[in-house]
Parts: sequence; structure tokens; C-alpha cells
Amino acid sequence: MGKRETIEKIAKYKENEIGPKEENVKQKIIVPLLELLGHKREDLEFEYRTRRGDNRRGKIDIFIKNVPSDCKVVIDTKNYSENLTDHIEQIRDYTLGENALLAVIANGTEIRIYSPIRGIEFERSLLYSIKREDIIKDSVWRLLSSLLGHESLRNRNSVRIIETREKEIKETLSAEEKLREEHQANIESIESDIEAKEEETDKLREKKNNLIKEIDKKIAALWNRIGLPSESFKIPIAEINRTGEFSGYTRKAGRVHLEDLVKARLIRDGQTLFFYNTRNFNDEQALVIASSNKLKYKSDGKIYSTSELAKNLLIKHGFKRDEHSVAGPKYWKTEEGRLLNDLNEQIRKQRGDRN
Repeated sequence: MGKRETIEKIAKYKENEIGPKEENVKQKIIVPLLELLGHKREDLEFEYRTRRGDNRRGKIDIFIKNVPSDCKVVIDTKNYSENLTDHIEQIRDYTLGENALLAVIANGTEIRIYSPIRGIEFERSLLYSIKREDIIKDSVWRLLSSLLGHESLRNRNSVRIIETREKEIKETLSAEEKLREEHQANIESIESDIEAKEEETDKLREKKNNLIKEIDKKIAALWNRIGLPSESFKIPIAEINRTGEFSGYTRKAGRVHLEDLVKARLIRDGQTLFFYNTRNFNDEQALVIASSNKLKYKSDGKIYSTSELAKNLLIKHGFKRDEHSVAGPKYWKTEEGRLLNDLNEQIRKQRGDRN
């Protein structure tokens, strides 16, 4: 089978033809690709022990030998459908520990190529993300060859390709930061308006609930006058739908403020919360400011809503690439490991917002 046919075969593999385990991914996808890129099998060291001898994270799946010391490549394979984002910290440690030029992490459908960029978090040092099905494209194969090809690494041409890509990434990050700065004031203004309207809505909801209670009390008094219990004749306050029929009122789950959680002794004012997305980020901490329903981010000392800070951190760590809002309570955990969103639901159930 020729080179082109082999590339096509790898690109068109079905999931059941590869298998679910990382060893299947390694032997049926990555190793054949490396051989097509000019690497001899004897130059691929499997289960490579790091120079630091640190076994806390295991061994590197594949280490490419016989390349210049400044062109080292470490490769980590995962199960066919495993989320690669969950393992960025691991490949980062391998890369920095070996002072590698390139780091590759792959599952059955995606190949990610990283290279440490000075001044940028490793999570955002992603050079390329390649779908396995796309390796059949000439442009994609040329890219793989220029970065991971044996000759490109041997003659250090990969370094030049990486430098060009780093420049593009830094320029894009700079443009992104400028764009954010241009619109940050407007975003903060809109967020303030939203919070103000939410507070106004909460007050109106409370006013409505008080009115319902007052009506119930007066109705009870009416029935008591003739010696009958009002419960026997009670009709829920209803809204008239478009057909003119009465439809029972269903209460929408109300907002839960940090102060509500403090009063319920589920959290403490001033307590530290930890950013969470697939795992705890112990370095990303924020303090509860219950009185203003905000968090104080420890890294910069600024005040944010739970949603705003969660969104910023999702972007920072490469989980999110847009400015759409997120449900903040889903991304914060207490030191006991309890998700803020679960605590909010506990309050809603106590209030009767949830059946």
C-alpha cells in the first residue's frame, strides 16, 4: 500500500476499526502517521521515563529520539472519545519537564499540537487542532510534515514554522485583548443594568407574592363569615390564556443570592470559592461578598459577578472562545467540594420554587 493510500485509510477509519483504548489510538493512528512522516520505529521510545524521574503522572507515551536537543517532541495518546482538554495540564508538565519544542496530544478524532509560547499560558499555546479525517487534505499533510516530519525536525525547519505561527497567535491575542478593552465598559454597563433589573424583578415578585397572600387572607375572611372553610372552595390565582380559559399560575424559579446561601448557612460571607470546570483550579480563587452578591477575584482584587468571573476564567483557560454569558454558579465550588449551583437548587427547593 502506497503512502497516499495509507493516509486515506487512517483518515477514514471508523471508530470500531480503531477501538476505544488509548493503545489502539497509539498503534493504529499515531505510530503509523509518525512512520509516514519519516520516523523509524526504533526512534520512537514508548513509555518514556522523564528526565526528572517524576512518576506522579506516569510516563510519556511516545518520545521521538534522534532529533536535535532543541527539537524534542513528546506525544500523549488518549482513549478514542476522551476529552483532550481534561489532559492539558498533564501534557504541559511533560513538555516543560523535558524542555520539549512540541507536544502532541491525540484521541481517535483529534490531534492537537502545542508549543510553549513565552508569556502565554500553555493552555493557550495551541498551534493547531487537526481532525483525523482532515489529514487526507494536502494542506494539512504539508502542515504535519513541516512540524513533525523527521527531516523538518532534523534540520530545525520546524523551529522556523513554529516561530511564524507564534507570531500569528500573539498578534491575534493582542487584537483580541484590544477588542475586549474597547467593549469592556459597555459590557460592564449592560451587566449593571441587567443586575439592576433583576433586583427590580425580585422586588416585583415579592410584591406580587405579598398581594397573593393578602388576597388569600381576605378570601378566607369572606368564607369565615358564613362558617365555611375557605380551603374547600379555594381556586388558585390564575392567568387567563388566549382562549379565555383559566390556566393555573406556575411560579418561575427565582434567583438565589449569595446572601440567601449565607443565611441558610450553606456558605459563609468571605468564604473562598474555587473555579471548577471538569476539575478544580486551585489557583483560581474568589471570596464571597454576600452583601453585593459578588465575588472578589484573588488574583487581581477586582469585584465580579459569579457569571462574569466564570466566563473570564473559561476564556483564560481555553475552554471558551466567545463572549456569550454563562451560568456562573455551575463553575464555583466550596472548599468542601459543593457546587454553588447545587446549593442554589437546595434553596429553591426550600422556598418551593421546585416541585
